[in-house]
Order: sequence, then structure tokens, then C-alpha cells
Amino acid sequence: MSINLSPGHYFGKEQQVNEDAFFKLNITAYQPNMTIHAHYHENAYLSLLINGSYREEGRHGENIIQPGEVLFRPAGYTHANHFHEAAGRCLNIELKQPALEAVLTDGRLPNTLVKYNTGTFKYLYQLLYAFIQDPSTAVSEEYILNWLSEVTEVKMPTRLPWFSAAKEILEQEFDTHHTIKSIAERVFVHPIYLARAFKEREGMTIGRYQLEMRIRKAVLLLFTTQLPITDIAFTAGFTDSAHLVKVFRSYYHCTPYQFRRWLNS
Repeated sequence: MSINLSPGHYFGKEQQVNEDAFFKLNITAYQPNMTIHAHYHENAYLSLLINGSYREEGRHGENIIQPGEVLFRPAGYTHANHFHEAAGRCLNIELKQPALEAVLTDGRLPNTLVKYNTGTFKYLYQLLYAFIQDPSTAVSEEYILNWLSEVTEVKMPTRLPWFSAAKEILEQEFDTHHTIKSIAERVFVHPIYLARAFKEREGMTIGRYQLEMRIRKAVLLLFTTQLPITDIAFTAGFTDSAHLVKVFRSYYHCTPYQFRRWLNS
């Protein structure tokens, strides 16, 4: 007989946790050679294996799960696990009902177990890094909504009359950190449509597009003003000058200070 785990509950020892209305994140630790008997969860969830390895038994046979791999388990999916000799840790991303249904509307999640190879969805690993660094920060919906935009079956319309308005918000409003949900509400569109549209039309996520606009604004200010770098950082929407320097270096392989000296030389 399978054990029913109510929302928010997992086997293993919970190490870190954070949640909002739509998602719950936690990292759970498992002892070497730990066996978890047949069970299922009331909510669908993603599980990213951080350390260790384990064997999973389900209705479709057995899988050996290695570090970095991600499993999507639909609600009610019965499975059992046996961890190998090394201790294990998993990042679990629980998708809450019925709040999730309001986000999905006409899309739907996979209805069976799906195993994703390591590195398939880079934003899940970005989320893992951010969560490990500071689990007390708000859950970043963009990482998860980007995953949902790829795996749900949502047909994009040919014409997107709201798309230019969404881009204008990101290109003009640097004093606000915009999220997929906040922009979707302003242009009256489904957040998953919005996430998918940016991936298809611009080749990047909304978060990346917003960062592109901020760094572009910073470069413009370096060319056209003598503002201190700290003021440029805030005007372009960066949290501080250190954040600007880090991003600027990743784009141009130099700091904004070096860039300005080059302009004035």
C-alpha cells in the first residue's frame, strides 16, 4: 500500500525551505543506503538531485538517478527510492494547486514521469544556486515559469499585439524590477504566453532581456554623461555598483571604470 504525502511534506531531513502562493522550494537530505517505500505526493513537483545517487522504482520500471538530473513527478505518481552508499540531497520544487491552475489555464503539465538530463533547463540550476546562497529570499517565479513555458502545451497565436508594450516596459522603466507576472498583468496576457513569446521572439528569457536593457542603459550613460559609476548603476536599475561591475565585466571583459578611461583617453 502506498503512503500519501500531503502538500509540502517529503521524506528525508528538510534543510532549507521557502515558498509562495504558487511554489514551495526545499532541500532535503537523505542518509546513505536509505530506502523510501512506495509513496506518492498530492501535488506535482520537480526534484533535482544535488548529491549522491539513487534507484527509483515506478510503474514504468526502474531509473538510476545521477547528480544534476531532474525528475518531474505528476501528482499521484507512486514511486519508491533507494539511495546508494553516498548520502543524497535533492532540491524539490512543489507546484501548488489550485494556485498553479490559475497560472496554467489552458496549458497542462506532463501526466507521467519525465526525466531530464543534467543541464537541460539552465534556469533550474540558476534557481538552485540562488536558493543555496540565500534561502530566505523570495521564491523567484521566473525560473519556474520559464520551465512551465517549455513543458506545457500552450499554442502561441501568430499575432502578439501586447508584445511591443511588454518590451517597452522593460526598455523604459529601469527603477523597477519587473517579473513575468507583473508584466503579464499590465499587458493583460497569460504569464506563460509571455515567457514563451520572449524565448521565441527574442531568444532569451524576460530576466535576460531586462538585464540586456539595463546594461545597454549603463553603456549609454557612460558615453553621454560624467555621472559617477554608482549613479549610473542606480539609474540603469542595478542594485549597486558592484552588481553593475560584475555584469559589465561579463559582457565587455572590462569594468565600467576601465571602459570610461578608454573613452576619455
